[in-house]
Amino acid sequence: MQIEVEKKAGLSEGPPLAAYLQDALDKVHAAGGGILHVGPGVYPVTTLFMRTGVELHLQRGAVIQAWHHIDDYPDATLPPIFQYQPRANLIAAIDCTDISITGDGVIDGQDLAFWDPCESKEDRPYGIFRYKVRGSLQSRPSPLVQLVRCRNVRLDRVRVQAAPGWAVHVYDCDHVSIAGLTIRGHRFGPHTDGIGINGSRDVRIMHCDVDTGDDAIIIKSTDPGMACRNVTVTNCIVASNCAGLGLGADVYGSISDVIFSNCVVKKALRMIQVEMWFPGQVQRAIFKGITGRTYPDEEIENERPIYVDIQEQKRPGGELGSVQDLVFRDIVCESRGRILLTAQDGTVIDGVTLDHVVVQVPEIEDPAVTVPRSTSLQLSNFNPATRAARAAVVGDNVRRLTLRDVEYRWPKGARVPMHGLCLRNVEDIVEDSPRLCASRADVARVSEVHD
Repeated sequence: MQIEVEKKAGLSEGPPLAAYLQDALDKVHAAGGGILHVGPGVYPVTTLFMRTGVELHLQRGAVIQAWHHIDDYPDATLPPIFQYQPRANLIAAIDCTDISITGDGVIDGQDLAFWDPCESKEDRPYGIFRYKVRGSLQSRPSPLVQLVRCRNVRLDRVRVQAAPGWAVHVYDCDHVSIAGLTIRGHRFGPHTDGIGINGSRDVRIMHCDVDTGDDAIIIKSTDPGMACRNVTVTNCIVASNCAGLGLGADVYGSISDVIFSNCVVKKALRMIQVEMWFPGQVQRAIFKGITGRTYPDEEIENERPIYVDIQEQKRPGGELGSVQDLVFRDIVCESRGRILLTAQDGTVIDGVTLDHVVVQVPEIEDPAVTVPRSTSLQLSNFNPATRAARAAVVGDNVRRLTLRDVEYRWPKGARVPMHGLCLRNVEDIVEDSPRLCASRADVARVSEVHD
């Protein structure tokens, strides 16, 4: 069945307009499935709920826009999503099968309608974002597009913009295809992640263009016992003031068998990350054929081309996560920062290969200066001996480390004395990178913690 809807003159916006579109979605579902075509026009609505067997097709010129009064939205009936439990969503799919959101239209979150500017630098979330959510974190439609426990999902071509929180969140779903999405989020907005894959299986992300303030394409597993596996991300272009491509930091369950390939990171604070704050597990992840820059926007420091870190975050004495078998191959990056492979005492990063990694350094960001003044939660906050080490590649509590053809191209006449390697508690290292360490003096070995 196919139904086409148009913006009708005189139809009230907000909940009444949402009811009008919801009725059309329900009719397509009741007829056994089909396509709902949304014609050109701006549709300010509260939550729309997808139904099994329905394709929501947004024609060119159609804009599904977040209604700006959050109290008019229906209460979220979704499971807790870590600390970002939503008050509402703009488009939600719960326990659906064979659903699609397609077309050349727009999903617009009206971000500034739900934020206030920060009054000072000290007031900024994470020290980076220049806006904060008005009221509590729940006082916004976030994630903007929320998929929960769905199967056979397709997102194709639509533009998602101005999300007041997460843009697209895929939670505990199976067989998901995300292709050709354009996502534009505010560079300094709070928690404006682009595409988040959370505890889902058999997911393909391809040919997407994501430019936002928080993590661009990120994989998580926020519930204990949850398994996120068989995920591929390929041929994407991303930009972020946080992580460009990566895993974590919210991993209570497991993440395994993940490949990021043939991607460009236009700018990011961390081009590639595997970050663990909780007692989950990551194993078997490959990053290959990735190029770009780590230059984030102004006033954002401590760039990292590749960042792997395990820490307890705000859980003193809590169980630590585990990371095993990571491969970084054919990585080329322009960066002022360091490659950090750090694990808090009590655990190790087990199995890391850096193979054909080239970092061009136009100028050095001196960690001895920038790290002590950092208040970031997303730095190696429990590795005091190596946190600010002056070295291209820092390894702390790592087992089975292989460095093959790793090259740092330092700027001529640099005044900051940087080693090639800084190692602490690193076992079974294979190092064949003559352009990283020209001599033994280029290797700093740290045996004890210094205050």
